[in-house]
Amino acid sequence: GCRTSPKILGEHQGLWFYTIGQRKGIGLSGGPYFVVAKDLKNNNLIVSKNQKDLEGKELIAQNVNWICPQKLPIEADVKIRYKSNFAKAKIFKTGGQRIKVVFQKPQKAPTPGQSVVFYKGEELLGGGVIN
Repeated sequence: GCRTSPKILGEHQGLWFYTIGQRKGIGLSGGPYFVVAKDLKNNNLIVSKNQKDLEGKELIAQNVNWICPQKLPIEADVKIRYKSNFAKAKIFKTGGQRIKVVFQKPQKAPTPGQSVVFYKGEELLGGGVIN
């Protein structure tokens, strides 16, 4: 879809009050709006009326720990939230302690600070923190 240019819709009460994917309690008329991102550097809360804007095809993870050392890139089954299903993805090195996870299909709201866990079938490969 086409992205419209950003417009200022109101003032937020502090970024820490909001979570990615939140729909209630945003306090804007003409919604529903969804929180799609938090721009900490510029203190902006990014919202959209389109729930599809919550989907992400890739994410960066940090503080990654592997059960056994892995030679990247690898294919894995990835979980980005406790209750979510596994998603097929390819995991790449990005330098330092970070990795890039590219999903076959877009996933709903990969949220910074949440855990990401990697499996090969039943075998736990490792995990990290979404950046």
